[in-house]
Amino acid sequence: MVSCAGVFFICANLSWALALRPNAPASPPPTIYQTASSIPDPPPQLEPFKPTFFDDVLLSIFRWTLQRQSGVSLPHLQGFDGMMAELHELRRTKGTDELERVSLQTMTALAGPIPFLHRVLFVQSDEADGPSANRNSYPTAYALAWFAKYLLPFLVGEMTLTSTSTTTTTAHNETDNTDIFNTGIGGGLLVERCRVLEGSNCKGICAKMCKVPTERFFAERWGMPLSMEPNFETGSCQLRFGVVPLPLEEDATIPSGCLGRCPAAGEGGCD
Repeated sequence: MVSCAGVFFICANLSWALALRPNAPASPPPTIYQTASSIPDPPPQLEPFKPTFFDDVLLSIFRWTLQRQSGVSLPHLQGFDGMMAELHELRRTKGTDELERVSLQTMTALAGPIPFLHRVLFVQSDEADGPSANRNSYPTAYALAWFAKYLLPFLVGEMTLTSTSTTTTTAHNETDNTDIFNTGIGGGLLVERCRVLEGSNCKGICAKMCKVPTERFFAERWGMPLSMEPNFETGSCQLRFGVVPLPLEEDATIPSGCLGRCPAAGEGGCD
């Protein structure tokens, strides 16, 4: 099964990544606030995410692996809400650094040998130079974004393929007298309303369970940098494969403290 998944990924990387193009620019950076408690709550979600049977199966596998890695299990609480309760319990009892460790180990266990195959086949060595050094970066960035769009809704909700750029350039086609809109290099992915942020209402879980370990996972295991930019005001998150992220302590869009809606507000456990 693992080898079939690897072959499927490799074939998709070579074909789909070159054929498909994103259809939207990346979302602009979120507004900068001095403290997390001053960030307004996102507007009500008009159409909540409705998981499919496939999403439920993936969630069960992910949660089971997470329980094995963390040692925290609340079997009387079912589904996605149960997993959120377990993450809050882990944060409360062991802190946000443990969230990062558990998340990274969970992703590593679930990915198996596929990241290694990706590094061997698609990532150039540090000694490579010239035009060939990065010849696979853009196609593989787009392929990873494409796979994430269809495999991860169970965890984060609906997503839209985007560019890694926030700007849209326009050129004029003299042949048919129309404008051509170019959103730049693919490899971006917009999480429209993140289920983890929506379900936890916790900046610490967002940053240390999702953002930081996922960025580390792709950089260290896949050889592909990834920047994740959560927007606590809208509940969205912009992913940019192939873009090196800022260190968490230098990212002004993630201020100190707890969100006003966080269950841990007042406890001081979100940083």
